Amino acid sequence: MNKTELESLFSTLMEDPEAFPEGARRIFDILIKVTLEYRDHMLASRDIVVTVHDVQTSLSWLVPSLATGNIPKLENPVCMELLERWLSALKTLPQKEEG
Repeated sequence: MNKTELESLFSTLMEDPEAFPEGARRIFDILIKVTLEYRDHMLASRDIVVTVHDVQTSLSWLVPSLATGNIPKLENPVCMELLERWLSALKTLPQKEEG
């Protein structure tokens, strides 16, 4: 998924959340919650501002990391930590049952 597709997806979700299945909305909710908690933590504990670019960089690696199980070594520690937090939070989602 490229940047334009992702932006379109977020725009559609914001305009019409009911257009997405409950599972997709739950994932977006987790990503947003973790991002905001991380942003607040970094500002309060380290006086570091998490930028939109940081989030975009982390987001660009989220799907490949989920698909392959491999986590890249990002040069920016803020991006790396955010990606790791997302992956950890998403592991708590129940797996889809086969059948």
